[in-house]
This record gives sequence, structure tokens and C-alpha cells, in this order.
Amino acid sequence: MKKIYLEFLRGISTVFILGWHMAFLAPTGHPTRLTAYWGTDALIMFFMLSGLVINLSESKKPKSTKAFLSNRFIRIYPQFIVGMLLAFVALYVTNTAFPSLKTIIGNFFMVSTMKDYMGYVVPSIQSNLPVWSLSFEVAFYVLFAFTIGRYQKKAILYWFILSLISIPLYFFRLERDVLTHIIAVFAFSSVWIVGYYIYQYRDYFYAEKYTVLFGLGILPLISRMQFSPNFYDPLKYFIFSIFAIPFFRYCLQLPPAGKKTKMIYLIIPHTIFVIAALTIRYMPLKNAIVYSTFPYVYMGVGYLIDVLKIKDRLINFISKSGAIMGKYSYSLYISHYTILFIFSKLIHNVLIYALVSLPIILIIAYGLESWFQPVVMKYFKKPKQPDTLAKGHDLRLPTVSVHAVSNT
Repeated sequence: MKKIYLEFLRGISTVFILGWHMAFLAPTGHPTRLTAYWGTDALIMFFMLSGLVINLSESKKPKSTKAFLSNRFIRIYPQFIVGMLLAFVALYVTNTAFPSLKTIIGNFFMVSTMKDYMGYVVPSIQSNLPVWSLSFEVAFYVLFAFTIGRYQKKAILYWFILSLISIPLYFFRLERDVLTHIIAVFAFSSVWIVGYYIYQYRDYFYAEKYTVLFGLGILPLISRMQFSPNFYDPLKYFIFSIFAIPFFRYCLQLPPAGKKTKMIYLIIPHTIFVIAALTIRYMPLKNAIVYSTFPYVYMGVGYLIDVLKIKDRLINFISKSGAIMGKYSYSLYISHYTILFIFSKLIHNVLIYALVSLPIILIIAYGLESWFQPVVMKYFKKPKQPDTLAKGHDLRLPTVSVHAVSNT
């Protein structure tokens, strides 16, 4: 049985990313600063969720290194290829210049990063910029695969220590090259490993609902902090991941176990963050004031849910919508940007741009997950036929069933 809160989180994160990109590409200059952090916040949630779900999945059904990598390849790469082909169609339709051969090859090998912010090996293709995050995600999977074995716990600990060391190195390394890309992968993997450890040590701590809501309300304030000029800041997002721990533990829907996370543990650092936001002024004062209230606003919403006695209806909504959004999250992620890219060039009215783009995005996402992916699964997972010619007679071998690939 899938964790409905995690499925809902996966789906709603994709919706936030879609919303941000729709605003970012809006043809008439939509004020994207209002939503600029939504997509990035959701992406960091994705990284954490990925680490958590991989641990959950592997704990229940351990795989060998080869089986794990094969599993991930089948789940990710075929739809990635479709997303890349759609990106080239988008370039052609909008009469946009095609990238160099090196950039094309680098994108297909999943080592691309954002041109304006990273661009270490090759820049991500202009008509499908979200693929940059997959170069990190796939790297996390490869690193994890190498830890599989008898000493996995120790290997992941060493990996975690190396990821923390890589965070300051990320700021000192100014060159844009392969080494910087590797350092960046290790630095951002700290977030992924925090997600992994949340499930690993789920029985050591827990948090009650209002503490969880308070911690969740701190996250927007943290993600808008500025420790450096870098928009993608691994230090900031590592801190973000630490304060997201109670929320993810709550989403596991497990009974209380271990040490209780008290509200005071969050109130003190939140006060420090608020003081910093109001004095350093790295964002407009009104924004700092609004974001500072979020923990209390979220707690108020939680209280209203109790007073109005709509918790059961809310859980039912999360369960049903999460099952749908979680299933189609990857296909939506890999295809939505190309459609928005096309219609942002062809349509100059924001409302029409949105009304035309959204149905097509949903249809393509549905097709990829419900029609294309089952064909891929059937092709790669079909049982091998016995070699009757070599043996000279019919061999009746039992068919081995194959478990469905985890939707992460």
C-alpha cells in the first residue's frame, strides 16, 4: 500500500513546478517574482522525497546494484527520451536555434544543468529546462547503487559526510567544468540523504500535528534566505531539509515512536530567521513580514480543520487526488515545459495561452504514463524464452513474476 500523503506530496509538488513554469513563460510579462521560489521549493521536496521513498522501497524489497539501476533506467529514461524529442519539436515549431552537437549529446547523457545558474558540462536544452534536475537525480541513484551491499550503512554515512564537505567547496569553485558538476552533485545530495535518513530513523522521533504545521510554515522563509549570490544554494536547501524533517516523518503515517519533537525546537530558530529577514533585508520588508507569519497561519488552518470537522473529507481528497497526481507526476514533469514553451511563443494572450496549454499537457502526461510506460515495461520485463533449438526439445521452465517498478 502506498503512503497517500507521500503520493499527494509528489503530485502537488509537480503542480507547483507547473505553475511556476507557466508564470515564467507567460507571453505578456507575468510578475514571476511572486512565484519564483515555488518551483525550487517543490524541487527540493522532490529530492528529499526521492531519498525517502528509495529507502522505503529498498527496505521492503532489496535489489542488487544491477537490478536497482535497471529498475531506475526503465522508469526514467524512456520517458526522458520522449521529453527530449518533444523539446526538439518545440525548437522546430518555434523556429528557435538548435543547440550544438555537444549540448545535444550531453543532454541525452543526462549531464546538463541550467545555463544561467550552473552550465557545468553542457546547458540544458532551452525548450525543456527542467531536465537539469534529472542529471542530479540520476547521479543520486548511481551513487546509491554503489552503496548497495553488506556495508551500505557505513557507505551512506561516508557519502553524507562527503556531501557536507562539498557544500563549502561548491562556493569556492568558480570554474564551470566537470569537476564543479561533481562537487555540485555531492553538495545537493545532502538533501537527498536527509530524506533517506528520515525513513531510516523513523522510529527514533516523531512530531505532533501543530509542530509539523509550524515547521512547514518555516520552509518558505528559509528558501528565501540569501547566503550567497547563487540562486541554487546547497547550504540553504540543506537547512531547508533539516526543518522539513518533522513534516516528512508525519507524512509516513506511522504511529508515534521515539523522542517527541517539541514546538520550542522550532520556535527559537524561527525567531532567529525572522530577525535576520527583517534586519538584513535580502527581500522586501512586506514579504519578510508575510512569510514570518506562515507558521502561525498554517497552525490556524489546522485548527480550523479540527473545528469544522472536515479532517475526514480532507484525507479523502488527499487520498484520491494523491493517487492520480502521484501516478502522473513524472510524465507531467518531463513533458510540460515543452508545451508551455511552444504556446508562449505562438500565443500572446496569457489566458488563452494557459487554456490551450493545460489540456495538451495533461493529455501527453496521461499518454506517457498510461500507454507508453506499460509498453516499455512489457518490452523490458518480458520473460526470456527457452532456447529449444539448442536443446533439441521443449523446455518447460517456470515463469518468474516481476514486481512493478516503484513510481519515484
